[in-house]
Amino acid sequence: MQGKEETNKTCGRWIPPKETFIFRMVSKVLTLLTSIFVWILLYVMNNTRFYGLNNIKNEKAPFIFASNHTTMFDSAFIDCTVFFKRSLFSYKWLPYHTPEYGNFYKNRLLSWYMDHVKCIPVERGKGIDQFSQKKVTEKLKEGNIVHIFPEGTRSRTGELLEGKAGVGKRVYEAKVKVVPCYHEGMRNMLPVGKTIPEIGKKIRVIIGKPIFFDEYFSMPNTPETWKAIAGKIMNEISSLKQNLQEIEKINDDNKK
Repeated sequence: MQGKEETNKTCGRWIPPKETFIFRMVSKVLTLLTSIFVWILLYVMNNTRFYGLNNIKNEKAPFIFASNHTTMFDSAFIDCTVFFKRSLFSYKWLPYHTPEYGNFYKNRLLSWYMDHVKCIPVERGKGIDQFSQKKVTEKLKEGNIVHIFPEGTRSRTGELLEGKAGVGKRVYEAKVKVVPCYHEGMRNMLPVGKTIPEIGKKIRVIIGKPIFFDEYFSMPNTPETWKAIAGKIMNEISSLKQNLQEIEKINDDNKK
């Protein structure tokens, strides 16, 4: 009862669903259908290329999958490609997501869908210790994968923002590694304020090697430590941005 009351104070009336066998089967079907749509959108209607998939191909859970954030559907666009094959065989390889409650839990049908594609809604202004954030830590400790945006919000310009302490706290408390990811071009396909994707855009995604934080786990569990962890994550994402630009430059030169 206490947990339910805390939930109602943080994200409306959202209550974590019971992940029964039937629930998981429905999740897999919905993920399959969503992935087919995403594949058509990215590879048929747009020019998309992924780099560094081998960095995550054999990586073991639990871990945080951390990427920059430019559109409302970044996690769906990326995860439906990165995790699709392994998720067909294991429910655990369907990452949890942390969408904003007000945008994605507007009605019963949408809420039902979001729950079944493994979403843990967060609410702006409720802080890093709101109920759903604690659920993220819990899921990580249980051996799952969670896709988190370290910047905390969408970048309106496409430039990387400062990492928030919240992601650092999740890493610290769950004692997990982070797989970094950087993407560009998605904000051109789905600009802020638009709900219908555009076509013919160039989209590039690069995935880095896992980041470990053992040296931070012996430090105090304080905001300073969390911010230091978040800073390291964003530095790695920034490095991926530079690597992607170098790869693309080489590819463009080879075409000339």
